[in-house]
Amino acid sequence: MTLTNWEIAQLLTRWLLYFGISSVVGGLFAFCLLRQQSALLSRIKGYVRGGALIGVAATIAYFFILVGGTMEEGLWLMFDPMMVSIYWDSPAGSTLIANVIGYCLVIIASFTLGSDRAFSLWPFSRLSLIVASLGIASLIYSFSLTGHATAQAWYYQIIFFAHILIAAWWLGLLFPLWLVIRSATAEESNKVLEHFGKLAAYAVLVLIVCGAWMSFILTGWQGLFSTDYGFWLLVKLALVVAILVMAAYHKLHLVPLILERGNTTLIQKSILMEKMIASSILVVTAIFTTFVGPPMH
Repeated sequence: MTLTNWEIAQLLTRWLLYFGISSVVGGLFAFCLLRQQSALLSRIKGYVRGGALIGVAATIAYFFILVGGTMEEGLWLMFDPMMVSIYWDSPAGSTLIANVIGYCLVIIASFTLGSDRAFSLWPFSRLSLIVASLGIASLIYSFSLTGHATAQAWYYQIIFFAHILIAAWWLGLLFPLWLVIRSATAEESNKVLEHFGKLAAYAVLVLIVCGAWMSFILTGWQGLFSTDYGFWLLVKLALVVAILVMAAYHKLHLVPLILERGNTTLIQKSILMEKMIASSILVVTAIFTTFVGPPMH
């Protein structure tokens, strides 16, 4: 697959958008999961805000790259008033609005994180929880405005939203987990990872079921070896299997070793590798949503 400069720019901004959503969802949950690690809370806030700012920038850049890529005649067309107006009235404009609103709500909510952590399951005020939830809902909703999901029934949309939310939760938590393992004691690291492992076991099961069901609805599991969509679906599947194997290795082998050996060096390196695989999954997902479509559509 040969890409033009405009398409490469689309792919990069799409990947950054997915990174932003993962950072926001995973970071907000990490603030709850790691609320006892007070020394890390400011860094997790920075992670959430940084992800939101990257997401806003990527969303805006993606919109104008779509505009400019229509004619492929020069950067100046990105800001052509007539073309911008046309795209603004299209699903691309609605997606831009939903994403910017979502990220801005998350940033606003982040400024009150931590105010009630001693008394609440969620370590921020009730108002900030509502604002953050609305922000995440707006970000997830934006995925239904473009792509193959727009033509699907309402129940597909719900499964689709659950799949995105769980994937963002899992991939976005990897960096906060690495932070706590790097700075906490072996006992604290073991406790956090044990808790995360229990939650992830259920979450990953739902993620796999949702993904398998959606792929069947879109492809009937046909043309997997004869279409571009099938090829990239198999690549994504291979990466997901790899990250699942690593997650199982963490839970069954490396986490128990933390207390046995009293250090976390091995699992720190392993989580960094898992983060690299996660980034590759986001790249493949960006290719899905930008350049290829299901063979049945």
